[in-house]
Amino acid sequence: MVLSANDKTNVKGIFAKIGGHFHIQNELLLPCLMFATYPQTKTYFPHFDLSHGSAQIKGHGKKVAAALVEAVNHIDDIAGALSKLSDLHAQKLRVDPVNFKLLGQCFLVVVATRIPAALTPEVHASLDKFLCAVGTVLTAKYR
Repeated sequence: MVLSANDKTNVKGIFAKIGGHFHIQNELLLPCLMFATYPQTKTYFPHFDLSHGSAQIKGHGKKVAAALVEAVNHIDDIAGALSKLSDLHAQKLRVDPVNFKLLGQCFLVVVATRIPAALTPEVHASLDKFLCAVGTVLTAKYR
């Protein structure tokens, strides 16, 4: 997926706004969102305390947020920035690739509910393209 210069500007802009409005790492994987909406994703976390606000969920949410920020910070080389994470998911964790798309959808829902005015149709499209690019990178080594 090729991100245009405008897409990159939109993605960087929305991530700048996200930081000031809410703690994304505390919302991405909360049971009320990811696990409740897509209960099948719980199977990858049998060792986690899945209760609302658990330290393990927050910790993993921080890892997810850090990976997304890393991808934004290296938006011209997402594959290079997330190469080790791609290896981890493909070779060790073997997470169903569909879950990356589901996570992207949850991310969009959180942004839409927290800062709806910032999620214009153009920004939404750019952010969706970015999240698809991240998902593609994370699943590229499955093949």
